[in-house]
Amino acid sequence: MGAYIMSNEMTPGSGEKLTGEELYRRFLDGDSRAFEELVALYEDDLSRFIYGHVRDFHETEHLTIDTFTQLAMNKKAFEGKSALKTYLFGIAKNLTAQHMRKRKREQHVSFEEIAELNIDNGETIYAILEKNERKTVLKEAMRELKKEYHAVLLLLYFEDMSYKQAGQVMNKSERQIKDLAYRAKAALKKKLEGSDIFGA
Repeated sequence: MGAYIMSNEMTPGSGEKLTGEELYRRFLDGDSRAFEELVALYEDDLSRFIYGHVRDFHETEHLTIDTFTQLAMNKKAFEGKSALKTYLFGIAKNLTAQHMRKRKREQHVSFEEIAELNIDNGETIYAILEKNERKTVLKEAMRELKKEYHAVLLLLYFEDMSYKQAGQVMNKSERQIKDLAYRAKAALKKKLEGSDIFGA
């Protein structure tokens, strides 16, 4: 991202990499370098999440910058009630939703975001694609899923969030997230069963 100087180095004087929460506290105390490191820590995950919605690298870059800018500008908004990463994803979700409403275009999902999802037969979708070479079929199936289905699968299986964390991002309870994930996997499987992706 051109707007920020990325750094993978440790904060001077520390013996190990600091958590996002620790870096943010240092930023609030006036350490601008800590914010650069915080951006480096979360930028890739955040960009993948946003790109899964907008499917455009240029728009993803701008929305990622906007997310970090909002975190930096609203210094009193984060109260520590959730993980900082969860809070950041919440900001990104709201900004992306606003953007998508303006753009009025259907959201898509990439193959990589769902490749490791387990289905009922115990195999991952990735393994099935390796065996059957049906990557395009999966992409087409994912494009037809509801936005909420895409989001919950992305958060749980690609970002490795817990049901609680995903619920905080999507403003839903853990039970609602579990139900939504079940329906999302069932919807994806139903679409794939109609194709030859499950063939011998």
